[in-house]
Amino acid sequence: MNAGRKPPMEPTTVNRSIAHRYLVSFTLAAIVGGSAAAIDDPSPEHPFIYERSVWLDADSKSRSIEEADFEGVPDRSEVVDRAVGFTDGGDGSRQRLRGWIEAPRTGAYRFSIASDDDGVLLLSTSEDPSKGRPIAQVRGFTARDEFDRQPSQISRPIVLIKGRRYHLEARQRNVDGRGHLSVGWQVPGGPSGVYVPVGMRLEPTFRLEVWTDVPRSDPESTDVFQTPPDRVEACFAMYAEDIGTNVATRFSGRFQASTSGNYRFFLTADDLATLRFRSTQGGDGWRPVARVASWTSPEDWDGRSEQVTEAIALEAGEIIDLEVRHWQGNGPGHVGVGIRGPDGFDARPIRSVAIPDSKSGS
Repeated sequence: MNAGRKPPMEPTTVNRSIAHRYLVSFTLAAIVGGSAAAIDDPSPEHPFIYERSVWLDADSKSRSIEEADFEGVPDRSEVVDRAVGFTDGGDGSRQRLRGWIEAPRTGAYRFSIASDDDGVLLLSTSEDPSKGRPIAQVRGFTARDEFDRQPSQISRPIVLIKGRRYHLEARQRNVDGRGHLSVGWQVPGGPSGVYVPVGMRLEPTFRLEVWTDVPRSDPESTDVFQTPPDRVEACFAMYAEDIGTNVATRFSGRFQASTSGNYRFFLTADDLATLRFRSTQGGDGWRPVARVASWTSPEDWDGRSEQVTEAIALEAGEIIDLEVRHWQGNGPGHVGVGIRGPDGFDARPIRSVAIPDSKSGS
């Protein structure tokens, strides 16, 4: 990060754009990069294994991050199983991350690089590293895992063939500060504009049920939810809009705490909604924890005290069930659930968490 420039804020999952609304939170422990123990060296036979190397106190006054800038012996090198570089290179460092990936399915992929400061991402058309060509770059900086800050950091659509291996390389130079480097992709069939760590994918883990032609009624007492819904949707986030007119909806899903501490949940809706909570470890069953008694704007998560729950203590790994019962009058309508937690965790709305993608594809 250049001296005199306002430092980037630590990344959260608060919306920066419509696409960023559904950006998965990379702060969750399940997908944080780090050193891997007892794993194979990078090779075409072992995709999604990477070598990351750092050169300390390199000449970073030049903006160059060409191959020749990484020819010397690195000060530190290790093998990892996440496409995430070092975050402690310090002033004047350079780093490189390289390895092979395998396409889990045939289709058009987009890649993105996040770095501080400048970074460049190269992809080969085969297993041959010498065939690598630049496909995306960062000029200046991004926040960690901020894959949509600059148009240039996102590649054009690139068709990959299921089962084939490709060489991937990312380079970064750091002027001052700690620095960082990571690589994400958007896989075929995934939500548009959402980038998850390379080798990961998203599944729609939330369920939206919709009942049509429902007269105004209290979501907590109406019996419409005892009948079969008119339509059901699987969603990548606990948020839906353009729902319709005179409809009742039930939004359900689960949240797993990555860190022990206090969490608060947020409810936004048009028009009437109640958020219910249930521990999967037993207890008193469903209980209402937040309510919307009249219209809120889609961006209004905490304008009224009743939209926000009291602090709820969760242990790391604890899973809770969430359910919203909602009624919408005049359209288009929306409903969503967000959360804040320890260590600055902020996801509004709550989103599906990235999981490892099968190398066999589908």
